[in-house]
Parts: sequence; C-alpha cells; structure tokens
Amino acid sequence: MTSNRLLASTLLLSGLILQGCAQHPVITTTVETEPPLAESKAQPEPNIIPFETDTLYALLVAEFAGSRERYDIALRNYVQQAHQTRDISITARATRIASFLNEHKVALETALLWLELEPTNNEARMIAANGLSQSGRLLEAFKHSVALHDNGSKSIYQTLAARAAKSTDIERELLLEKFNERLALHPNNTSLLVGKGLLLQQQGHLKPALASAKSALLLEPENIPAAILEANLLSLLKQPEEALHRLISLIDQHPDNKRVRLQYARLLASQDLSKARDQFRMLVESSPRDPDLRFSLALVSNELGDIDAAKEHFEALLDMGQRQSSAHYYLGRIAETTQQRDVALGHYLAVTPGPDYMSSVLRSTDLFISGKEIGRAHQHLSNIRQRFPSQAERLYMLESELLIKHKYLDQAERVLTAALAERPSSSNLLYARAMLNERRNMLELSEIDLRSIIKYDPNNATALNALGYTLADRTDRYQEAYQLISQALNIRPDDPAVIDSMGWVQYRLGNLKEAILRLRQAMKVFPDHEIAAHLGEVLWKSGNIQGARDAWAEGLSLEPNSKVIPATIERLESEQVDAQ
Repeated sequence: MTSNRLLASTLLLSGLILQGCAQHPVITTTVETEPPLAESKAQPEPNIIPFETDTLYALLVAEFAGSRERYDIALRNYVQQAHQTRDISITARATRIASFLNEHKVALETALLWLELEPTNNEARMIAANGLSQSGRLLEAFKHSVALHDNGSKSIYQTLAARAAKSTDIERELLLEKFNERLALHPNNTSLLVGKGLLLQQQGHLKPALASAKSALLLEPENIPAAILEANLLSLLKQPEEALHRLISLIDQHPDNKRVRLQYARLLASQDLSKARDQFRMLVESSPRDPDLRFSLALVSNELGDIDAAKEHFEALLDMGQRQSSAHYYLGRIAETTQQRDVALGHYLAVTPGPDYMSSVLRSTDLFISGKEIGRAHQHLSNIRQRFPSQAERLYMLESELLIKHKYLDQAERVLTAALAERPSSSNLLYARAMLNERRNMLELSEIDLRSIIKYDPNNATALNALGYTLADRTDRYQEAYQLISQALNIRPDDPAVIDSMGWVQYRLGNLKEAILRLRQAMKVFPDHEIAAHLGEVLWKSGNIQGARDAWAEGLSLEPNSKVIPATIERLESEQVDAQ
C-alpha cells in the first residue's frame, strides 16, 4: 500500500486533475512534520483515489507524455484507463484530450461512456452530439441536441442541419420531420428555424427554406446565420441584387463578422471577381493563417490574371503546410503559362491523391509527351496504374488520348492493345481502338473491334452507330450501314449523333428529303458544326445552295475553327467546277 500512496501523492503534486469520485471512499495521508506554529492554520490534506498501482502508473506516464507533447501516448493511456476503471474524472479527461487532438472517433467513444457514467453532464452530451453529427449519425445527434435544449444548454440544431448536406435525401427528410416535430413545441426557436431552412435548401425546396429564414429574422432581426441563409437563398432564387443588398447591410452593421464578409465575397465571386478579391484580401489580412481564405484569394487572383499575386498566395500555402496538393497543382498551371516546363512538372509530380490528382497526372503526362519523352510518360502512368489498379483502364485511355492528341497514333494503338490484353472484353478500350484504327484508315481492324463490342453487348447503341456511320461514310455498304443505324435509333431515338448518322446514310442511299429531315432534326436537338457540315452538303446536292450556305454559316458560328466545314465547301465547289 505504501507504493500506491507514494504514486498517488506524486500525481497530486504534479498538478493532475484527478478528483475523488463520490463512490470511492476517501483516504487521507499523514506526513510527520514539526508541530505547526501557533498562528498557522491547519491545511486540508489531499484526497487520494484508491486506484490500482498499474492504473496510477499509466496515468502518471500519460501526464508526463503530455508534458513532453507525446499526446498520442497520453490519449492512449487515458482511454485505456477510462474503459478499465469507468471513472468519471478519467473518462472526462480522456474525452477532453481526444477533442483537443481532433481525434473525433475516440472523443465520441469516450463521450458516450462519460454520458453513461454521468447522464446529466452537458459537456459530455455536447461532445457526443457533435461527434455523432460528424459521423453522420444525425438522428442520434438530434436526440442529444433536444436534451441539451431541454436542460437549458446551447443546442446544435444548426450544426446538425449543415452537416446533413452530406447525407442522403431520405436521411434529410427524416431529420426534417424531427425538426418540424420540435418546432411544433418551440415555434419561436430561431436555431430550429434556421436548421429547417438549411435542410429545405439541401432538399431543393428554396422558397419554403427562404420562408423559414425570414421567420427566424422576424423573431430575431440580428440573427446572422438566418441573415446569411436568407442572402444565399435569394441568390439561388435568381435575386442576386437583393442578396447583395442584404449582405451589404449586414456588413455595415457587423463589419468585423468574418462569416458575413465571407458570404459576401462568395456571392461576389459569381458576379464581380474584382470586388470579390477585395473582400478576400480583407479576410486574409484579418486571418493570415486561414488556409481556406488564402486559397480562395489565390483562386480569384489567378482567375483575374493576377499571376504574381496568385503565385504568392499558393506559395504561402506551401509554407504553411496547408492545401499543398492544390497549391502545387495551380503553381504547375502557372508555370506552364510562363513556359517553365520543368518547374511545372515538379509541381504536378508533387500532387498527391485527391481532387487535383488526376488533373495533375493528365498535365504531367501531356508535358512528357509534348516534350517527346514517350517512354517517361509511359513509365509515369505505369507506376500510377500499379499503385491504383482500379484506375488502370482510365489511365490507359488517358495515355492513348494524349498520344493521339500529339499524333503518336502507332504508340497509342500499342497502349490500347496492351490494355486489351489485360481486359479483352472492355467496351471502352475496344471502342477507343476502333476509333483510332478508323483514323489510321485500318477499317477492317476498326470493324473487328466494333463487332466485338456488339457481340458482348448486342444493344450497345454507341458501337452500332459507330459501325453504321463508318460503313456509310467510308464504304459503299449502305444497306448494311442502314440496318446498324436503325438498330441504334430504336435503342436511342433521341440521340442527335444517331439521328445525324441516319440522315447521312439516307443521303448515301439517295433519299435526300429524308436525309434533310433527319439532319435538321439532329441540328435542332444538338446544334453542332459537324452536323451542319452534313446538312449543308445534302442541301447543296439537292440544289438548295443558299440553304447550304446558311447551314454552314450556322455551323461556323458554333465552331469558328471548324475544319470539316471548309473542307466540305472546298470539295463540293471543286466537284462543281469539274462537272462544268
């Protein structure tokens, strides 16, 4: 027992916040000292918890670890002892450490244990409610929020509603029912009204959401979350001027409120980038270490063409160790615009898996191929395929497309053939190789791949249409082409590509009126310069020269750099001269 007491005294002298629990008997220590002076007052002796030696040692190690910033050890020991001892003080400390370290899963686990041990503790309930909402367990979190509300504590209704943005429609509807039930009991609770508005917005019910926000503002005109929600909804309802007016008024009343200014900046970003940049500058000046604000300012600056400022902010993010992948990606794009190929490559290769990863892979591979480093490009993508085998097909497709872009057609064919050796029944790979071989004038090979797709999938309208169009455009097998395109049209009667093909094969068959009808239909559904080229040619052949020129003019207005329309005009005019 002596060692146990010694450890307990050491813990107390170290300033630990372990408090005696009501269920434990109190043990006092007596230390022999000189008799106190007459004027001295007797000091109360410390309370000591009779834990086992192993428990006290584990807690002592945890505290020493915490003082040396080894918080992982401190947290591990406290969590272990919380479960082992089920002591309220230890469990509370474990929960607070986990919350401080943003170990949300652990904090939720220990907070729920804390609540089990002390059901009336609002701090434990608040941490549990937040943890449940972060985990997507919104209905459970709502029950705890109700309990907090009933106990006179601050609820988290708005937080719950905001986090529901990542939930399914069904989950949000269930949560919305709970909000409505609670509002029936507390119709003047602005937090519930704002939360309901957020849920309605997420469900696409914008006008009812706006009504909920306005109800909150009638009760509490200075309620900033309600005012921000109202402004956002006004913007979504195509009332940007009113939304801006509302936010400007809020900024005048609350010039230091960052949430209001941020919402104003975001709204301006869709209307006036220059003014938006001014607002983001102010926000960054007040919070220079906020990575989200700096990233937004960098993006807006980049969009405005202020490359130097954008570069400065992206580099600041790298220095801060925040949003590093995105910063590398955009710095790569900036380096490309200034013809710094190697610098751009360095940035792209530093991007890690995430939102900008595939874009960086595309850009870096494109730079390798444009620099005639075909082998390096292939090795780069091969390494990524090994790392992410589920993305292999997509990466094969990307490599072939970039090789085709730079006119390395033979190399692209080899890449697709290698991919098909691994995935022989892939419709995407077969179709890509078929289109490539058609471009290489290897129509027999193209037809083999397209027929392979149709064999695996007889209702593949894309393959049926592609083969039918190729036969109509590049051979004299018109009846066979017509049958294939008819099959595709039965499957996709509204597909403009298939309608265009039907128009083209009708033209090849000599049915000019039917061809014009189909091509006009395709052009109406999907205005496109290639369809315009076809329509113009058929009109020309039918004797409607002005109609043909009008169709081509429309096509050129859609795609001024079209190559197919000038080529069609030149060919037809040449044929006309030869005929004369």
